[in-house]
Amino acid sequence: MAKKEPKEDIAVEQEVTESKYSREELLAGASAFGVMPEVIAGALALAGKDEMTRKEAEDAVKRFLERKCV
Repeated sequence: MAKKEPKEDIAVEQEVTESKYSREELLAGASAFGVMPEVIAGALALAGKDEMTRKEAEDAVKRFLERKCV
């Protein structure tokens, strides 16, 4: 009898959708980003959004803090 070859594990890519957080949720969780709520408010205003994923919010805060002041 022939030996059965084990089937290879096929990696199935799943699309992961990130949760979006409202302005109020982001302001309340400002400490999770290591900033005060005023910084989150400024980052949201600079980005022109009221709803973001955590990654988008982190990027917006970074842009806000590193922006050039005139």
